Amino acid sequence: MFHTVRNIAKYGTVAGRSAADAVRERLPPGWSVELRAGSNGQELLTLRASDGRHAKLEVVSRKRSTPQDIALLMQRADGRDRLLLVAPFLSPRARELLAEANASYVDRTGNLRVVAHNPAIFLEVRGADRNPDRQPRALRSLKGAAAGRVVRALCDFMPPYGVRTLATASTTPLGTVSRVVSLLEEEALVTRDDKKLVTSVDWPRLIKRWAGDYNVTGSNTMTSYLEPRGLSALAPKLDKLDRYAVTGSLASRDIAPPRLAMIYVDDAKRAAQTLDLVPTETGANVWLLEPFDDVVFERVQTISMGSVSVIAAALSQVAADLMTSPGRGPQEAEALIEKAKGSEHAWRKRP
Repeated sequence: MFHTVRNIAKYGTVAGRSAADAVRERLPPGWSVELRAGSNGQELLTLRASDGRHAKLEVVSRKRSTPQDIALLMQRADGRDRLLLVAPFLSPRARELLAEANASYVDRTGNLRVVAHNPAIFLEVRGADRNPDRQPRALRSLKGAAAGRVVRALCDFMPPYGVRTLATASTTPLGTVSRVVSLLEEEALVTRDDKKLVTSVDWPRLIKRWAGDYNVTGSNTMTSYLEPRGLSALAPKLDKLDRYAVTGSLASRDIAPPRLAMIYVDDAKRAAQTLDLVPTETGANVWLLEPFDDVVFERVQTISMGSVSVIAAALSQVAADLMTSPGRGPQEAEALIEKAKGSEHAWRKRP
């Protein structure tokens, strides 16, 4: 053990020694770790089991590792399952990409994942989700109406397109669109080519990312009501409204039977009177939502509820609303997204 520590101190870089120390603290009894120089000049971290079997991980050190950087690194790495990335901080999205590639990682905040197959070992520790040394930047989240419009457009429209086309399609200022796309490109949710055209959008994960900053009841103004005759009596009355869009379980009723109707309207009080709903704080089966932005009424779809056709919000909006709904909403959102993956060309249009 002491011999190993002396070798690490003599041969290892600061990043490599820190990684070795972090792994050593979490190894099972009888295991050891050693840091040496590999034949190609890269540092190798050797994990040795009590029976003498060992596994080697190639240490790759980065001063800064955004999800975009990691996506490129994983594309170029030959043996991703033999790679150990060491960085000052790895965001949740960065760690997700590394785990998907079966790569190992260590960061300075305590995030650690080490995987080897022969001998078999799996270590995982969670540290910080926010970078303690993060420098201020123009955009950090997807909160707000403008960001929501851009996210909706990225999900609803099939690339390729440039930021100017996206700005027009989302009716959002060009500067805002550029900042949102740059943030999402950094998080490896959007890919752009050398001409800065958006060439691909990971829309399932983008919806999940948006749901981290957007909430159906927090971002919109929600009022709860009771339809005394049940949800089946609600659909025939919806065409009395000037403008509306159903969302949530009601808009994805082929996923699971709806228990709660969520409906976007311009004026909740007036809509409740038109639909003959009863205000209630408990036992509600209808939520009327005054929207965070008019985008909820854009790119709507027509669905059937029994013998009645009703207007529903776009699939991307429905998924985000379900994902931030109580109860089984997040599970319904996952099922809806999985189903939508097989029919992208049916609901994702050209801008």
